[in-house]
Amino acid sequence: MAIENFILQLYKESVNAMSGSNWMWPDSWDIPRKINFLNEALSYGEKFELYEQCGIIRDVKQKIETQE
Repeated sequence: MAIENFILQLYKESVNAMSGSNWMWPDSWDIPRKINFLNEALSYGEKFELYEQCGIIRDVKQKIETQE
């Protein structure tokens, strides 16, 4: 149980960092890989009802999709 709580906290902190200006993607990731990562992160967030983080992910995903 403690490990699950740790993973959820890590997920929340990581996604929350995406909304800041200091967060960056790995240089080697192309747009399809970023979108895939965000889709999987969104799925995980929905599974655990982390709707605030899901909103952040959708915003980041929308920004990336408009760059294509």
